[in-house]
Amino acid sequence: MTSPAIVAPSGVRRGRLGVGSWLVYVPLTILLVFAVAPLVLAWFTAFKSGDQIIQSPFLPPIPPTLDNLIEAWTVGRFGVYFKNSLIISVVDVVGMVVVASLAGYAFGRLRFPGQKILLYALLIGLTIPVAAIIIPLYVTMRDFRLLDSLASVIVADIALAAPIFVFIMRAFFKDLPRELDDAARVDGASEFQIFWQIMLPLARPGLVTVALLEFLWSWNDLLLPLVFLVTDDLRTLPVGILFFQGRFAIDHGLMTAGVLILSLPVTVLFLVFQRDFVKGLASGALKG
Repeated sequence: MTSPAIVAPSGVRRGRLGVGSWLVYVPLTILLVFAVAPLVLAWFTAFKSGDQIIQSPFLPPIPPTLDNLIEAWTVGRFGVYFKNSLIISVVDVVGMVVVASLAGYAFGRLRFPGQKILLYALLIGLTIPVAAIIIPLYVTMRDFRLLDSLASVIVADIALAAPIFVFIMRAFFKDLPRELDDAARVDGASEFQIFWQIMLPLARPGLVTVALLEFLWSWNDLLLPLVFLVTDDLRTLPVGILFFQGRFAIDHGLMTAGVLILSLPVTVLFLVFQRDFVKGLASGALKG
């Protein structure tokens, strides 16, 4: 008994890549190497001793050592800086999810007086760089007695990032079918019940997108903590690395260990939530 032949679908060609494909993949591969190579070298350096860094700077650490990480965590006070960065980032994420979801729902599903004016105000907020308003921000925080406190960075982070994330959630809520609202109102649901029980669960990919981007924003932020925080016990990881570089400019092992500590939480978060993040981008969370 002969087995049936498997016929490839029509229109599908198997074989070598065409010239057009090579023109795309070769530059992308080169860009990937330039983007990934410094990260790989930094990870290698973080697990090397001083002699290994000098003798074999481009080779993997054999054997690897945790001395740089331990010294950066203790002597460099990266444990304290890590805690401060974590507090700021977590509070930022919670606050931004609340603000962006509520404001995005209001702009995307409701109609109220002054809506267009507020949208234009948000658009103006997107065009202003942080460095251009850092002095007014500093004066405002001083007047409210928030300088040299984590609250100053948290409030400024949420205020500065709110416009883009409100627009993300507005686009996401606006894309959901209107029939859901009408059916819920016929059943007697209030506006808050529609938002909390129907719209918010459907907006989960958008919320994950907002949360990850806000965490990345606040976790890697250098300017605001550098300007607003003076006490060493309140410094964040990026500021700690900046001052660490000034004190230990020659010790590349400690520097890369600090960078590794800074990048690890963001990497883990993106690996865990990458499906929801990609789904949020693909389903229109970043569309106007």
